[in-house]
Amino acid sequence: MTKDTSGPSHLQVVRLTNKGLRWRRTGHPWVYRNDLEDLPEILAGDLVAVAGPDGRFLGQAFYSAASRIALRMVTEIDEPVDRGFWEGRLTRALDYRRRVVADTDACRLIYGEADGFPGLVVDSYGGHLALQTLHPGMERRLPEIIDLLKAHLAPLSVTLRHDAEVRLQEGLPLGVETVLGQLPPRVEIREGLVRLWVDVRAGQKTGLFLDQRENRLAAAALAGGEVLDAFAYQGAFAMHLAPRATRVTLVESSGAALSVAQDNASLNGYENLDLVKANVFTFLKEAVAAGRRFDCISLDPPAFAKSRRDREAAYKGYKEINRRAFQLLNPGGILVTCSCSYNLSEPEFLAIVREAAADAHRLARLVERRGAAKDHPALLSLPESLYLKCLILEAE
Repeated sequence: MTKDTSGPSHLQVVRLTNKGLRWRRTGHPWVYRNDLEDLPEILAGDLVAVAGPDGRFLGQAFYSAASRIALRMVTEIDEPVDRGFWEGRLTRALDYRRRVVADTDACRLIYGEADGFPGLVVDSYGGHLALQTLHPGMERRLPEIIDLLKAHLAPLSVTLRHDAEVRLQEGLPLGVETVLGQLPPRVEIREGLVRLWVDVRAGQKTGLFLDQRENRLAAAALAGGEVLDAFAYQGAFAMHLAPRATRVTLVESSGAALSVAQDNASLNGYENLDLVKANVFTFLKEAVAAGRRFDCISLDPPAFAKSRRDREAAYKGYKEINRRAFQLLNPGGILVTCSCSYNLSEPEFLAIVREAAADAHRLARLVERRGAAKDHPALLSLPESLYLKCLILEAE
């Protein structure tokens, strides 16, 4: 520990190495353990002062005792990190959502570092809040955060979705608990004209893939005829595509997810859906062999590249499903193809889709390049937040 810093005198000081200082100057909000000098004894979740090799104050950060990401920056200035600090950031986050989110009662209110809350996600589903903390620093401040959310939003319920396995890397336990109010088994939410059931306690992510909301709306404007929704999960894409479609075929390997998709269809009064429980790779291969054709195809698979080690397999997987999709599209057909793999960049994903089109002997025009919805803002200094890629193409 060193004292030669102009930062907060009550905080322990962590010094960066020269390499760590160069990394910090990129603006990335995370600092890795091998970029720190010898550490004093620090408790997980402590707020620390960050200093350069010369002792110059660089900011304040949450410390992790378990993860290889040792520091998550909280602020670059010497200021009290107290209730007023978090309330100011919450107010800005909520004001931003009021400007950019429209025609829905479900959105992301806080998106971690992008909103100045390292390791915290807060989603709202019709006034029911789902919180997820991914770092001990924010975990220790949860009572204060929940109190602020109550004061500003008066939520119907608050549920802690602490079931993300990344918590284990921080030495945090897994569990799901409703800590305020009454949470029904399902919450009905609205996206434009579409209504969807959400299981806040057990659904994917914190209940729904909110990051795809604007992509679903964009796809709906172009859909028509025979539609295929592959990796359909609970049919959120399909519900948006159905009104202008002759028929929508949903393909999903989870029977439980398809059951919710059927309930979503009933909720919206749709009767033009066929639900197919199958492996998508197998379905696409058999559909090509059977000579089936579609006018619009949505591909929204899970992340094929969860780590850099998965990149080769992910490349093959993404190319396969996109090649099959191009083979199944009618002339003038629309392909909405997505990747949520951070470890595969947008240029790499574009290259895969281009190769898939070439292998299928199809000419593809790029209609739109899209990312996550506006309530999931990305930090340019945090490339990990630029994870979602969505391409909308027309095939000749």
